[in-house]
Amino acid sequence: MFSKSIKKKLIKHFSNPVRHKHLKEHTKLIIGQTRYSVVANLLYDLRENGIVNTYKLTAKNSKTVTLYCSRKLDNVNPYEIAQAMFPQGYFCNLSSIYYHSLTNQVPKVIYTCTSAKRINVNTVNNNELRRAFIKPHRHTSHVYTFNDYKIIVVERARISDSGVVKSHLPSTLLPNTSHVTCIERALIDAVVSPQYNGGIVSVYTYFRNARDMLNMARLIKIYRQLDFVYPYSQSIGFLLDKAGMSKHASVIYKKFPPDRSFFVDHNAKTSWVYNEKWKLYYPVGLVDED
Repeated sequence: MFSKSIKKKLIKHFSNPVRHKHLKEHTKLIIGQTRYSVVANLLYDLRENGIVNTYKLTAKNSKTVTLYCSRKLDNVNPYEIAQAMFPQGYFCNLSSIYYHSLTNQVPKVIYTCTSAKRINVNTVNNNELRRAFIKPHRHTSHVYTFNDYKIIVVERARISDSGVVKSHLPSTLLPNTSHVTCIERALIDAVVSPQYNGGIVSVYTYFRNARDMLNMARLIKIYRQLDFVYPYSQSIGFLLDKAGMSKHASVIYKKFPPDRSFFVDHNAKTSWVYNEKWKLYYPVGLVDED
């Protein structure tokens, strides 16, 4: 059916996983080197001859993704799989934290972000804010399990592409063609969603590890573009302050002066400590006190 030379080229062409909805376009790139003129016929024979394998992944919320690959999926870097599943997305949260060397622990959970429609909420009053942060975090059910890994898909508004860059640092995990949040955006996301970043105690550690690595002009620009309803700037400033970056914290304080009480995390307790400067409640023992 296929000559040895063509078979070798086909195996190489399909060596990286391809999602079903992108399969036709991917196949068009090589069909000219075969005797086929119809993509569907080539794809049929590729599968029949075992050159391309089909893999169906099902999420906790029952959503499915079908991938095609000439390799066994067990032999593919899980981050390549995540990128193939959501090629328009970008790596975020704990995946980005590890990429920027803010933690030494190699995560077994991969976070990728995709766009969703934005729900317009202009403001919240103090009672609404308090009710929201007394509750535990919400966790997405858009979670795929692959071998020892979990791929968690986080949906954010389309404006959330701010601070997303092409991966350029040496990495054994992220594919060269992938996108990832920059270090400033990674820390902002960690404050907004500590449940996807190892918890608020870990988030404080990331801030400490980020000393001498931050571009405050970029951080402020990204923060403004994300246009949050809640005053996360107070948490960011507080953590910068406690992590030994008082100059950076002062910039945040001047740009976004605290004007209401806020919480550093969800599941807030009455036992939490209140910081007057940042008007922020936080758990006892979270930070190194002065």
